[in-house]
Amino acid sequence: MREDIHWQKYASRFRAFPALLPASEAAIDMAVCIPVYAEPDLLSTLESLSLCDPPDCIIEVLICFNQNDRMSAEELVLHDRIWKECQQWVEDHKHPGLSFRPIYLDALPDPKGGVGWARKMVMDEAARRMQPSGVIVCLDGDCTVAPSYLKEIYQYFSKHPACDAAAICYEHRYDELDEQERTSIIDYELHLRYLVHALRWTGHPFAFQTVGSSMAVRRNAYLAHGGMNTRSAGEDFYFLQKFIETETMHEITGTTVFPSARISYRVPFGTGRAMSFLLTENERWTTTSFQSYVKLRPLFDRLEEIYQIFSGEDDNALDALRRLLADDDELLQYLTEIDFTDSCLRIAKNTASFPAFRKRFFRYFNAFRVIRYTHYMRDHFFPDEPVILAVEAFLDHTNTAQPVDKSGQAYLDLFRNKDRDLRNFT
Repeated sequence: MREDIHWQKYASRFRAFPALLPASEAAIDMAVCIPVYAEPDLLSTLESLSLCDPPDCIIEVLICFNQNDRMSAEELVLHDRIWKECQQWVEDHKHPGLSFRPIYLDALPDPKGGVGWARKMVMDEAARRMQPSGVIVCLDGDCTVAPSYLKEIYQYFSKHPACDAAAICYEHRYDELDEQERTSIIDYELHLRYLVHALRWTGHPFAFQTVGSSMAVRRNAYLAHGGMNTRSAGEDFYFLQKFIETETMHEITGTTVFPSARISYRVPFGTGRAMSFLLTENERWTTTSFQSYVKLRPLFDRLEEIYQIFSGEDDNALDALRRLLADDDELLQYLTEIDFTDSCLRIAKNTASFPAFRKRFFRYFNAFRVIRYTHYMRDHFFPDEPVILAVEAFLDHTNTAQPVDKSGQAYLDLFRNKDRDLRNFT
């Protein structure tokens, strides 16, 4: 396929690599990108995709096997076995409009490379093979998907031209787990959902789930924003911030990805590492105290008044800010630590209206700043607490009816229902 201007610009600015597959006969409309690293359940993932309702478009599933020097002997044996089984499965399964393309990489460009490099390699390959309006979908080799998965994603991007990237609804599988494993994954997923909803409740506009196995991006937007980063962990979070901060991030709730709840030591955080900690340490998951969010909300509620202070209507901005947030000593202490007044003065100086100030403010007080804020509050005022207690405090504060049994599963069902219907806690 002839390279278009979008790919040419991308390849001239960022590191690109030779094609991993022969050129496709026709430009594809959507690609599902799966990095594979000793995945024992990969064939279940492929079976799940093969059973999806097919949209009226050309789709490829790019299955990128990658290995590195850190693989154990057992992982290498498993990796090689799954590669052979995958090749045979692909040979045995032919679907009109849906092609499965296995790729084998003996090594990533960086010997220390991890999932970021693997995602970049396979997503770049998808972008190279895809028409400009195509959609790149990220999935992992330990997930299954709902039958509506392919059709819903393709139709959503077709109907929403302003959407450059999307978080896709996910629900960890736990029906077949034992009681301890079940409790652990419920705690962890509840923690992920609580963090997003609590931040959304404060009024912050950048509250989205950022799960690498449950995201999609428009091809040209992927190229324009520099493609996937090569971090060994957290690559999904950093990648999606580009679209969150440009307000082109959406949520797709009409279908579902079902990630595995298995133990993994490959990355320093995420589902696999959380499960390994919870099970080996026999611990319950702790999360950010809801009090940290209670202290943060006044800052966003009073943002227009803050704009008036820093746009020059008050001679002493720092004193005015202290008066405005007089009941929030903990928040004021944090803002003092980060030179908040100087930052707001710079933002106000370069904006001519409150809407412009607000937009720039949240690019300054973005998701990374929120993480640093919650860590500061944890270390100085409000220690992390069991996720059940944090969720209970959140629901009490938002006057949300509590589940009868107040169990982790009941709370998780409540949050999942909210997310499926795109409803917030008020």
